[in-house]
Amino acid sequence: MPAGTIVTFRDEWGAVIQEFDISAAHLPAELTALFTDAFRNHYAGAAPASRKSCWKALRTFAAFIADDSNIESSADLDSGAIGRYILWLDQRRSPAGRPWSISTRYSRYAPVKAMLLWALRNRAGRLPARLVFPHNPFPGRHRTSGRRRLSGGELRAILRACYVEIDEAWSRFETGQAILARTTEAHGLQVEPGLEATLRDLHRLGDGVMPWLEPAEVRSGPSPALERHGGRRLLAQYLHLTVDTLTPYFLAIAIQTAANPDGLRHIGRKCMAPHPLDEHRAIIDWAKPRAGDAVRRAQRRSFDRRRRYAAPNLIDKVLAMTAPLVLHAPPGERDRLFLIRGNRPSGVGVIRSQTLMTAIRRFIARANKRIETWNEAHPDRLRALLADFVPVLFRGSVASLHYHAAGGDIRIAQAVLNHARADTTDVYVRGPATQRLQEETVAHLQKLMIAWITGGSQADDPADAGPSKMHNALGGNAATFSHVCSNPLAGTAAGARPGHLCPAFGGCLTCPGLVIPIDAGHLARVLQAKRRLEEVRDRIDPHRWRLLYAPSYRILTEDILHDFPVGLHAAAERMIAALPPLPDLE
Repeated sequence: MPAGTIVTFRDEWGAVIQEFDISAAHLPAELTALFTDAFRNHYAGAAPASRKSCWKALRTFAAFIADDSNIESSADLDSGAIGRYILWLDQRRSPAGRPWSISTRYSRYAPVKAMLLWALRNRAGRLPARLVFPHNPFPGRHRTSGRRRLSGGELRAILRACYVEIDEAWSRFETGQAILARTTEAHGLQVEPGLEATLRDLHRLGDGVMPWLEPAEVRSGPSPALERHGGRRLLAQYLHLTVDTLTPYFLAIAIQTAANPDGLRHIGRKCMAPHPLDEHRAIIDWAKPRAGDAVRRAQRRSFDRRRRYAAPNLIDKVLAMTAPLVLHAPPGERDRLFLIRGNRPSGVGVIRSQTLMTAIRRFIARANKRIETWNEAHPDRLRALLADFVPVLFRGSVASLHYHAAGGDIRIAQAVLNHARADTTDVYVRGPATQRLQEETVAHLQKLMIAWITGGSQADDPADAGPSKMHNALGGNAATFSHVCSNPLAGTAAGARPGHLCPAFGGCLTCPGLVIPIDAGHLARVLQAKRRLEEVRDRIDPHRWRLLYAPSYRILTEDILHDFPVGLHAAAERMIAALPPLPDLE
């Protein structure tokens, strides 16, 4: 085995975190050297998960080369070879006989492309000079149907199950800390006979954590005492966080933050800061994988600490329960929040993805057992069992709930997910329910525009709901540049609430299907509308301006006006005087 084919990645402390033997892919010798060099250098700063994905792609590419039989050296890696690899990926089948998904094919293609591009830039002459990669070789990757979405009821059921186990875990940990601090009497705690001595022995043997006991030690020494008090897994919960007690905390925080599961798994211990303006709120800050190439965008949400199960309060408890584990963790992981004691002698560290998934399956089984017991005792108030789920579903599910609650305003979901672009958020909220909401919104706005153009009324136009306190305070009819509304606060339209501005008010400007030709005539109308809004801004009630007209003014000035070239403005200015007058704004 050539020593030069082993690629080792270390953390900032020099500890080995990943190691790959490229020769195990069984590539031709020249290609083994090429990909070893590219892998070692291109993925030096990548996340461990990205390197693992690259290794899978490299082994898949090696299987293609073995099947192709036309590639023996780097000179044979021409554009035709890349095309054959893409066709080969399209022919792959799962063990069940189904074609590989577009995402799987792309994940086996993209790392190979990245390493070959690195070699083209940094190892001149090793590859053909005119190596061309096709644009979008797997069309539809972002148009595939989205993941399953969890409903609001399903998310609440998961949270309810989490909170039950959170209370149990925290109570057991507090009991253990009181025993070790000899304050059980002060806390009024009643403990089982022998539990205190057993915990003290375990605490001493493991230096604060559950000790690793060899099978011979378990049989000859503490095994009877351990079994008498519930076994090692239960006793460890008195000392520190375990896999089973970590799970409900992780799930509850993941739902509340709508965080990427892998990013949350690596969240730091110093992830919270006081809110600068509200003494009752705290800000949670975490990193997000794939949030940028050179600089990763920060992910932040603020929470009200006055809520018992608010994420900051849960994080405080996790900090306390993992404090005994910190000194036993590798130096590169001591700043992480979700530490656990693993099943190996040196097993303290950040919980691994597979370990978490196994623990989630146990959590679902425990929760459903409690639900079955509840249903037997309360046949008139049956609760639904928890369906199988994975944390990756939470982010899209929470975003979809915010999107629908906002009446289809994707900017709300975008803010929740901390996305830089709305089209990224669209991938998370896309689904049948979203499609129906969009179609209903477009149909409703089209009716409003037709009524404005024809001057007629529609059968489902909102009727005057009568004067209200808010209506009287704000005045009568309100006009936008799409229609006149008798009372935009009446709450009679679909999705509207009394006392709140109708989500369809000013809908033409916010409509995702709005098309404005870039010419002088349409620029003249935009400038005319902008001036009319500026004229009314200083003479009407400021609250009425902010509520009714400021959103339209912001869209005109920030989103629409900038799209027109400067050269059109002079011609547009000359056309404004000949335009029909706009309605008076009150």
